Amino acid sequence: MQFPKVRAAQRLQTLLLLTTLTAIAVAALLFSDLVRSFRSTVVSDASKSLANAVRELLQESGVPLELPAGSAAPDSSRDLLLRRASYRILRSYPDVEGGYLAARSVIGHSFPTYTEPGSDLKQPAIERDAVLDALAESKRTGLVAERVFDDQLDLVVVAVLAPRDGNLAAWGLKRYIGFNQSRHLQRNLILVGVLVLGLLSVVGALWINYRMQRGFAGIQAGLAHLRTNPSYRLSGQQNELQPIVMAINRMAESRQRLEADLRREDRLRVMGRVVAGIAHEIRNPLNGIRLTVQMMARKLRGSEAADEGVPIVLGEVNRLDSLLKSLLVFGADEPERPRRQPVRPVLERTLALAKPQMREKGIQSELTGPSDICARVNGDHLQQAVMNLILNAIDAAGPGGRVAIAFQQIDSRVEISVKDSGPGLAAQQREHLFEVFYTTKPTGTGLGLAVTRALLEKMGASIEYVVDDGSTGAHFRIELPADAPIVAPLPKVSA
Repeated sequence: MQFPKVRAAQRLQTLLLLTTLTAIAVAALLFSDLVRSFRSTVVSDASKSLANAVRELLQESGVPLELPAGSAAPDSSRDLLLRRASYRILRSYPDVEGGYLAARSVIGHSFPTYTEPGSDLKQPAIERDAVLDALAESKRTGLVAERVFDDQLDLVVVAVLAPRDGNLAAWGLKRYIGFNQSRHLQRNLILVGVLVLGLLSVVGALWINYRMQRGFAGIQAGLAHLRTNPSYRLSGQQNELQPIVMAINRMAESRQRLEADLRREDRLRVMGRVVAGIAHEIRNPLNGIRLTVQMMARKLRGSEAADEGVPIVLGEVNRLDSLLKSLLVFGADEPERPRRQPVRPVLERTLALAKPQMREKGIQSELTGPSDICARVNGDHLQQAVMNLILNAIDAAGPGGRVAIAFQQIDSRVEISVKDSGPGLAAQQREHLFEVFYTTKPTGTGLGLAVTRALLEKMGASIEYVVDDGSTGAHFRIELPADAPIVAPLPKVSA
């Protein structure tokens, strides 16, 4: 048995999962590179903007930028003048703040994007340190010096330009909120976590897919074994395919039971046609023998030969006739004419017929069940079927044993149980119980249970051997179609 669509779908699923894995890895690399590139672009743009801003601050015309010789710090009027100049220049640079440096002191500090002209601003220590560090470099080189650093969650870019021969320098600063290196690292960590989670998901899906493929391969091999060995069962799988395996095993068991029943029915059908024909042929001369022996007995009445030999011959003839009647059960089906009747009288009559044998072996018996339970059955056939079970129970129980018969109505059926106190039956014996000519007795014919089953099935009933855990003895259960409600049970009838 092949699973082409399933296997093709599994291959496609595997290909898609591998493609997804590759796409996740490539996307992670591209995203990380994009973040790095974006940061570099931002820093580059900020550096260009700040460089132009500090150059304009130094090139401002009409403002006396230089401090008087020997002046260590600017006065308040000069600071206000420089603040107005820086405000006017930095208005054209969004998000840029800046001003001048005189003898390492910040003057003319303005931030046009967020403050009004003449506002007092304070520079954080981390920014001041970066500005002074860039100032020292710019004085050495005469070029714009830059510093890039992270301030908590922000990215800060600083630019300073200081002429070699002057004591006044220009500085500018631009801050990017939430764009520092630690934030970039955090994004990378989150990205790595998402990637690892995706990888685990993909690996898990691939593992499940691999297990399912192995499971399908095992099912396919098991089905191949089932074609040649009906008793083979698939091994259990602890995965998603376990319900399928259990369903296949149940189907195989049902198929095996059905095939066994069909073989049994076929054997019975073939044997029935042959045996019924032979039985009819034998019964005719057997009746002639009976009549002849009876005539001889009347003629020889009083003689020793007639008194001793004739009863033996007639007994054997009657035994053969009874055996032939049992064989005729397997012949052509006759239309059954079941009728609604109480079950208890049939069972009491059957038990009464078996009482002599029970008394001979000292066997105790009991019958329990309601008196008004009715079923639609053939009374004679039911009596014969139950009698066969009782006779087997007497033989199994042995001297001093016990036979119990109970019946009850459950829903739409009537159950009759026949139990004995014997050793019970082994599993191997139970497999062949209802087969024709199978017997566990040294002198048995192997027809009793086969006849019982055939009689019950003809009137729509069934029989089975019940395995009672923890109890001894054989237990047979007959199920009949019910035809009356349950009433209160009568007291036990014991022998």
